[in-house]
Amino acid sequence: MTDEQFISGFLAVFETQPEVFEQAGAVDDLANLSNTISQMADKSNNEIANALGDWCANYPKITDEINKIERKPEPQPTKKEEQEPRLLDRYPELPENLKKRLSNSQPPRQ
Repeated sequence: MTDEQFISGFLAVFETQPEVFEQAGAVDDLANLSNTISQMADKSNNEIANALGDWCANYPKITDEINKIERKPEPQPTKKEEQEPRLLDRYPELPENLKKRLSNSQPPRQ
C-alpha cells in the first residue's frame, strides 16, 4: 500500500465508518491526531502516512479496516442515525488536511 493509499484508506474509514473509531475507543484520541497532522503541513506524504500509522498502531481495529479498504471497491456509508456524534463535525480539520495532501500528490508510478 502506498502512502497515498493509506491516507485515502484512513479517510474512507473516518468518513464512512465512524463506529469503528468508537468501537476501538479512539474517538478521544482523534484530537491529538488532528493536532499532529495540522502541524505537519510542510511534511511529505510519507511522513504523514507514518504519523497515521503510528497513531493507528494503538488501534488495530482501525488498521484492519484501512487494510480492507484496499481490497473493497467502495466502502458503503453507514446510516446517518448511527453516526452520532459525527466525527466530521467534531474533527473537521483532520479530513480537510489529509484531503489537501492527496490532491497535491502525484499518482504513483506503475
